[in-house]
Amino acid sequence: MSTTTGAAAPSALGAAPAKAGIILTTLILGAMVANINTSISNVALPSIGSALNATDTQLTGITDAYQLGIAATVLYLGAVGDRYGRKRMLLLGAFLCVPFSLMSAWSPTAVFLIGAQIAVGVSGGMLYPTTLSMITALWRGKKLTAAIALWTGIGTGASVLGPILGGWLLGNYWWGSVFLITVPLAVVVLVLGFVVLPKSAAEHNEPVDHQGGTLSVIMISSLVLGIVLLPQGITITVGVLFAVMLVSGFLFVRRERKAPNPLFDLKMAAIPTFWVAFVAGLVAFGALVGALFIGQQFTQNVLRYTPLHAVLLTLALAIGMVPAAVFAGKFIGAKGTRLTFLIGLAFVAIGFVEILITWRPGISEVWVVVAYFLVGIGIGMASTSASRSLSASLPISKAGMSSGSMDLTKDLGGAVFQALLGTLLAVVYSRYFVQAFSTLPADQAQQLGTRATQEISSSFEGAEAVAATLPGADSAQLIDAAQRAFTEGKGAAITFALASVIVATVLVWWKYPKPDEERKLFEEVRAEDDKEVQADPAEQASA
Repeated sequence: MSTTTGAAAPSALGAAPAKAGIILTTLILGAMVANINTSISNVALPSIGSALNATDTQLTGITDAYQLGIAATVLYLGAVGDRYGRKRMLLLGAFLCVPFSLMSAWSPTAVFLIGAQIAVGVSGGMLYPTTLSMITALWRGKKLTAAIALWTGIGTGASVLGPILGGWLLGNYWWGSVFLITVPLAVVVLVLGFVVLPKSAAEHNEPVDHQGGTLSVIMISSLVLGIVLLPQGITITVGVLFAVMLVSGFLFVRRERKAPNPLFDLKMAAIPTFWVAFVAGLVAFGALVGALFIGQQFTQNVLRYTPLHAVLLTLALAIGMVPAAVFAGKFIGAKGTRLTFLIGLAFVAIGFVEILITWRPGISEVWVVVAYFLVGIGIGMASTSASRSLSASLPISKAGMSSGSMDLTKDLGGAVFQALLGTLLAVVYSRYFVQAFSTLPADQAQQLGTRATQEISSSFEGAEAVAATLPGADSAQLIDAAQRAFTEGKGAAITFALASVIVATVLVWWKYPKPDEERKLFEEVRAEDDKEVQADPAEQASA
C-alpha cells in the first residue's frame, strides 16, 4: 500500500506540520461547524412548529434529520476521503453546508426542512471525520495528543454554544436564522482550507469498499431511525427498521470479513484500545446528550426558567469541558489513556450523583451549574481519551475509519441515550399520574374526565394545558404534581445514565491496556506508518 503526502506533512520523525497553528485552527473550525449543527434545531422547534404547521412526528424528524445524515455517512465518506483526498472531502463538505443551510433557513414546509437538514448532515459527514483524520495524518507523538485535545475540547464545546446563539437569534429574528449560524464559519473553513491545508495527507491508493459503504449507510440509518422512533412505541415501522438493520448488519459483517480492503476492518477494530474506547466513548457522549436533554426540560418545566435562561446555564458544560480536554492531552502523555479515561468517567458519574441528590423543585441554580460543570470536566477528559485512542489504534491509511468511529460515538451514542432516557422519563412520569388517578374518588375522577387524565399523564406540556383550564388553586396543585412526577422521571433516567457510566468505567479499568502495553501497541502502529513513509520516494522528498 503506498501513501502520498504534501509538503505540509510531517516527516517520519517529525511532530507537527508546517503552519501547524493555522492548519489546526482550520480543522477545529470545521469540527465546530459539524458540532453546532447537531443541536441547533432544538431551540427553534416551537417556532418552527407554529410557522410551518408541523406535526409532532415532523418536529421529531426535524430534530433528528441532521443526526441521521451525518451518522449514516461518516464511515463511508471517511473511507472515500482516505482514498481520494482528505482536503477535497473537507472542502466539499464546507461548500455544501452553505447552500443546504440556506435552504433550511428558508424552508417552505416541514418536509422540505427535514430533507435540507439531512443534506446538511451529509455535508457534516464529509467535514467532521476528515478534520480528525487530517490531524492524525499530520501530527505525531505528544503534539498529536495535544492537537486532538484542542480539537475535542473546542469542537465539542461548540455544540453547547449553538443553542445559546440560536436562542439569541430567535429573540431578534425569525426561526430560520438559527440555521445560518454555521454559514460564515463554513465559508471561513472553505477559504482557509483551500489556502493552508496540504493537497494530500497520507491518502492510500487502494480501491474503496463501496459495497461495504452502501451497507453501512443502510445499517446505520435504519438503526438511528429505529432508535429515534422507539419512544413512540413498538410499531410496524420500528419493527421493519430494526429488521433492515439486522439484515444489512449481517451482510455488512460478512462483506467486511471478505473484502480485500474493508471499509471497517474488523480485525483492527478488535484491538482493545479501539473497541473499549469506542464503547466507553459512546457512553460518554451519550451522557453529555442525556445531561442536556434532561437538564433543559427540568430547568424549564420544574424550575420554570425561560428557554434562554435554561440554555445559558449549559455554558458551565463548555467551561468545564474545554480546559479539561486540554489538561487531558497533557495527562495522557504523562500517565496514559487508561487513567485519564477513568478520571473523566468518574467526574461524569459524580455529576450524575449530584443531579440525583440535589435536583428538586425550588433548588438554587447553583446546583444546576455545578452538575453541568462536573459533567463537562468528565466529558472533556473522556472524549479526549476516546479520540486519541481511536486515532492512535489504527494506521494513517485507516484514519477515516477511526475518525468515522469517533463521530459514531457522538451521534449514535446521543441517539441511543436520548431515546432511552426519554422513554424512561415518560414511563415514570405517566405511572406517577396513573397511580394518583387510581386513588381519586369516583366523583372527582368523573369530573376531571378521561380525556383530561390522558392528557395530563402523557406529558408535562399536557398537564400545563389542562391546568390552564382549571381554577387558580387547582391549577397550581396540578402543576405541582406534574413537577413531582417529572422529578421522579428525571431520577429514573439519570439513574440509568449513571449505571451506564459505571459499567463503562469498569470496562475501561478491566479491558483497556495499561500504559506500557498501550505505548507498545501504538508504537507498533506508527512504525508501520513510518515504513510506508520511507518506502515512498515522494514522501521522503517532502519530509
